[in-house]
Amino acid sequence: MLAPLLTLLPIYLLILLGFGVIKSKLVAPDALPQLSRFMLIVCVPVLIFSAVSSAGDLSQFNWRFILVYALASLATLTLVRFALNKLFGYGPGQSWVAALGSSVPNSVFLGYPITMIVLPDVADRLFAWIMVVENMVVIPLALTLGDVLSRQRGLPASQAMLHTAKTTLQNPTVLGLLAGLAFGATGLVLAEPLDKTRSMIVAAAPLISLFLVGGNVARSRLDEVDPPVFLVAGAKLLLHPVLVFVALSLFTAMSEDEIRGATLFAAMPMFTLYVIFAARHRAERLASSSVVLSTVIGAATVGILVVLFAA
Repeated sequence: MLAPLLTLLPIYLLILLGFGVIKSKLVAPDALPQLSRFMLIVCVPVLIFSAVSSAGDLSQFNWRFILVYALASLATLTLVRFALNKLFGYGPGQSWVAALGSSVPNSVFLGYPITMIVLPDVADRLFAWIMVVENMVVIPLALTLGDVLSRQRGLPASQAMLHTAKTTLQNPTVLGLLAGLAFGATGLVLAEPLDKTRSMIVAAAPLISLFLVGGNVARSRLDEVDPPVFLVAGAKLLLHPVLVFVALSLFTAMSEDEIRGATLFAAMPMFTLYVIFAARHRAERLASSSVVLSTVIGAATVGILVVLFAA
């Protein structure tokens, strides 16, 4: 019972360290945006490049997994979007972007470090495949639908797609993904100095990311916890991993560890860029409160999931 939780203890201690350092103002809260920017521009692209390039060329990707994981994520997105639109009055476009938090986990800052500790043998390849789903399917689709259907923006479909494509290609995460795919296809190997630099950045990234998670919780607050916030956070922590687990169990022939690892990724709190995307559609309050709530409650739900998998 305690052994699985003890494996997560370093994760929680690093998050707690970030929370305590920022809450006590040993490090100024204003320093977090710059550290986040360094993480986003330098560490994240290198981390994704490393995982994707080591997964081989596109022929070595598990496309059945990618399809099934994408469908489970899109099912979560659609169900939550429908609830936000029909039950809580969110607009046709606004509801698509507001629901995005329910279907895209914090794979980089939490999913990868935790899965590397719990299931290290499958973490790299799952991370690479999930990055394809999130950045090439789920996020672009939700943003495009949001722009097309939103009364405030009302962009034509072609213009919305171009806008989303431009935004996507400017994202350092996507640039790292594309670079990793291209490099993996060549079969080349990095020169030793470059590979050593890559290894050092990859080793440092989890420490920085977990510190940032705790620090951002310390400087954030729950503006208003209402039913839509509980809906988005609850769907992220419960509905998304359940649908991923069921879909992969029924429609793929993946190993038990791969299914558990993918479910663990899906069980993570939502990604932090969700707040930026939601702000474009006047849903920033919902997004920021959902991120904080899912991060706090996720400490318990992820721990419970790890215990269940170890049973």
